[in-house]
Amino acid sequence: LPAAMFPTYSATKAAIHSYTQSLRYQLKNTSIQVMELAPPYVQTTLTGEHQATDPHAMPLDDFINEVMSILKQNPDAREILVERVNFLRTAESKGMDAYYELFNGFNDQMASTRTTSV
Repeated sequence: LPAAMFPTYSATKAAIHSYTQSLRYQLKNTSIQVMELAPPYVQTTLTGEHQATDPHAMPLDDFINEVMSILKQNPDAREILVERVNFLRTAESKGMDAYYELFNGFNDQMASTRTTSV
């Protein structure tokens, strides 16, 4: 789901998703395993100090622990998706009206958080 406040970042993530799928296909008959890790909004300083303490962001330790648990349960996972990101990954499968409702709500929330945090 694109973050309208960060269009270049969102486009880059979409490109990486496409590239990863293509690379995985090209390497399917080799011993190389291609995995994609799609993180949600995580408490880091990627967009500034405010993000590291933003209560809307997933705590970094929780993210790491969930990723490691997923890999332990499924070491051959193609995509590593923590629970908090699943609704973003499957947004389009709900239909375009539901997608745009989620897209607008997600971006409205991000915009209000950014405005009050700065």
